[in-house]
Amino acid sequence: MKKLIGHLLALLILFSCAKEQPKVSWLKIETFQLEENLFAQNPQGELSHALTEAFVNMDGQYLGAFQLPIKIPIIGEGQHEIVILPGIINNGISDTKKRYPFVEPYTVSVNLLLEDTISITPITRYYAQTKFLIEDFENAVLKIETDGASQAIIEKENDPAVLQWGNSYGAILLNPTDSLFIGYTNFGQSLPKQGAEVYLEMDYMNTNSMLTSVLSYSSTTFNDDIHIQINPQEEPPVWKHIYLDLKEIVSFRMNATTNEQGFTALLDEAGTSKYIYIDNLKVVYY
Repeated sequence: MKKLIGHLLALLILFSCAKEQPKVSWLKIETFQLEENLFAQNPQGELSHALTEAFVNMDGQYLGAFQLPIKIPIIGEGQHEIVILPGIINNGISDTKKRYPFVEPYTVSVNLLLEDTISITPITRYYAQTKFLIEDFENAVLKIETDGASQAIIEKENDPAVLQWGNSYGAILLNPTDSLFIGYTNFGQSLPKQGAEVYLEMDYMNTNSMLTSVLSYSSTTFNDDIHIQINPQEEPPVWKHIYLDLKEIVSFRMNATTNEQGFTALLDEAGTSKYIYIDNLKVVYY
């Protein structure tokens, strides 16, 4: 009997708690759209992106960081100002999310209704003053050089089954004979230091790993700082977009007068043929 009374009391408590749950409004945020900034001071290149994260504020209060798309319960209703800051997976590490500093926040006023869903498709643009160093494989002369010690080369291809942007993409083909690729950009630019934000972003599709690095030159020094390894994709490989944070390395090499991006790939599996495709490579900074 005591057990039965205990169960009944537990059910009454649960029922009471359920009744006290407040009604909510729902805010659904779709994936970001990246559009051209018509006031841009520099060519922006292809507007491919992976702005998959959102840092959300409502009426000046921080609601949290979310992977898009997301449906967020909001206690309350009525008119509210929503500010959505575009975010990225930093350095390809899924647990490391960061506000991307080169694109604008999205602000919208919404009228929330209890037990109803308001959907938002946020739009963002690169800030007008953003600078870019671009290799999109659309020009006759490549901005990525193959090192003299490299066996494989990088060259333009335009296979319709692979091509997604423009007229061509960069291809590195590895096999038992050409099993090593070493290359680097030749933009000839000094990147901002003293903690300034600098990123390398690019689209890639790969069945072989590739190691990235930052090359820093001055009249008397040369440093090749290893950065991030991009692992091979599982079958079937697809185009992905990655953001590599260069700030710490570039700022550390304070005396460098030129900073370039390095790429090294060694055939992962002996006796096989692998590939690395690259497109829309951009070094982004202010």
